[in-house]
Amino acid sequence: MKLQYVFLAGIAASLLGTSAAWAVPTATVDGITIPIDSSGSGTGAVFTVQVDHESLITGPGSTLSGVGIVSQIQDSPSGTTTYLQPCATVGCSGTFLTDVFGGLTVRAVESTTGGFNVFLTGGTLTYYVQTALPNINTGSVATDTANATSSTVFLSLTPAVFDQFGDTMEIFVPGNDLAAFSGTAQGNAFLNVSGGDAASFFNTNTFSIPSGPGFAGGTADLAFVGNAARISGNDFPVSGSDDLFANTVPEPASLAILGVGLFIVGWSLRRRTSRTFA
Repeated sequence: MKLQYVFLAGIAASLLGTSAAWAVPTATVDGITIPIDSSGSGTGAVFTVQVDHESLITGPGSTLSGVGIVSQIQDSPSGTTTYLQPCATVGCSGTFLTDVFGGLTVRAVESTTGGFNVFLTGGTLTYYVQTALPNINTGSVATDTANATSSTVFLSLTPAVFDQFGDTMEIFVPGNDLAAFSGTAQGNAFLNVSGGDAASFFNTNTFSIPSGPGFAGGTADLAFVGNAARISGNDFPVSGSDDLFANTVPEPASLAILGVGLFIVGWSLRRRTSRTFA
């Protein structure tokens, strides 16, 4: 199964074919600024995590978990506007986003050319608002995780099932030893919104899950692509970076305000026109 190729094609179909305007509308939730797509054209946000520490998967039954710090949020597909709030290294107005993931269980491992295809089930991914940059390398995995979660839930996500086996994530691990891999592992998944203060902005169902024999089909709210490699000197044995792709829309209340505003503008123009021709 070559989900990664279908997956990337799905992201391209969702993010390309639209051109971002020179001025991207934004919304602020819990002090975090995100680009939104008021026109419904597919312009959204990309959350980039450059500090991502995770556990090592060793075979069927092992689990994947980890913590990270978001380094930037930018609009897509243009990527021309970068919202440096939060900022991983220096912070912006004292606001940061951390991410915590877990519950992903290895169902099967398939040997392939150059490495292994690993299929996982279940899982959660949650983003938390932080008022100070947390320490996620304390010497204790439990403390790292607690430091990354002791705050307001910005966005909680559940990986979507993409195939007939109930898999929610696929990872390609290079090399001939899964537990002691070298090089860069690559993973991908689709996710759905399950809660958080920013949930209404990301609950869009705009990413297509592959369909056809063996695939689940349907739609998801977000798409995830990640890379990771073995490291030393950290509480977690693996570290990497990832991107979370999202098509964002205004929340219903914002849409209602926009609708009222457009009505007032239209009504005013109509009155002005009527007076002109009276």
